[in-house]
Amino acid sequence: MAPATRSYSRQNPLYKALKELGKIYRTIYILRYISEEDLRKSVESVLSKVENANHFAKAVMVGNPQEFNWSTHYDQPTAEGCKRLIINAINYRNLLLLSQQICNCKTAEQKEELIKVISRTSTHTWHHINLHREFDFSELQTTRAFDMEAILNLFTG
Repeated sequence: MAPATRSYSRQNPLYKALKELGKIYRTIYILRYISEEDLRKSVESVLSKVENANHFAKAVMVGNPQEFNWSTHYDQPTAEGCKRLIINAINYRNLLLLSQQICNCKTAEQKEELIKVISRTSTHTWHHINLHREFDFSELQTTRAFDMEAILNLFTG
C-alpha cells in the first residue's frame, strides 16, 4: 500500500508545481552565482570555513577518525563527545585570545579594524595548539592569562 501512495503523491499536481517552482529558484540562484562576484565570494568563504571545521575535527582525532573501530557501540558517542569538548575548549580559548587582543587596542580605529579582520576569519584554528602532548593540570597556576573583566566589558559597556 505504501508504494502506491508514494507513487500517487508524485503525480499530485501540487507536488509537480512545487517541484517546477524549485527548478525556477535553483536556476535563478545559479544565474546569480555566475553573474555576481560578491555572492560567489560569500559562498566560497562559507565553504572554506566549513571545510576548515572538518579539518579541525580530523586533527583533534589524531589519525583518521574513519579508521577507528570502537570496542562497543557505547564507546563511539563517548569519543565523539570528547572530541566536541576538545574542539569547544580550543574555540573558547581562541575567542578569549581574540577578545584580549581587542581589549589591548589603543584606539577605536585599531579596534574596529581588528574586529573586521576577525569577522572574516574563523576560530576553528588549532595549529597553535600541540595536540600530541600529555597535559598535566594538577597544579593550576593562580595567574590568569586573560583580563576577564575587560573582556566582559566589551559586551556590557
